[in-house]
Amino acid sequence: MDKKLCTKCGKEKSLTEFRSRGGKLKHLLKSQCNRCLKEQHKEWCKKNPGRIKKYRASEDALHRRCLRRNITVEEFVEAFEKQSYKCKICSSSITMEDSAIDHNHDTGKVRGILCKNCNRALGLFKDDPVVLDKASLYLKTEGHYG
Repeated sequence: MDKKLCTKCGKEKSLTEFRSRGGKLKHLLKSQCNRCLKEQHKEWCKKNPGRIKKYRASEDALHRRCLRRNITVEEFVEAFEKQSYKCKICSSSITMEDSAIDHNHDTGKVRGILCKNCNRALGLFKDDPVVLDKASLYLKTEGHYG
């Protein structure tokens, strides 16, 4: 198996642990391993919260989020307004930059605009209504604080 040396941690790692710059050839892989790149990005985010907040509020960020879900910015805004700027599940007020575009993972079809917590919860439950029903029953029988 081919290996490559990470210039950050100094460890020799499998080529699969390096991001590509445009091909599978060894010299076209990034010089730092994925783990080191992730750590570097986390550190940058900690040091630059203002820049992250500014970017997330920008039209570029919204445009990219919409492109990933195959909808236009206008469709996103229309859905967001139709939901009265609230999460479609928990009804909490959300801003455009703190929202998540929920979609069906099989079809890619957008289902609605959610708060990040509800969107994350659906993902953790693998979008499975049977498991969600079981979780609901569990909370009803074992107690909840909501």
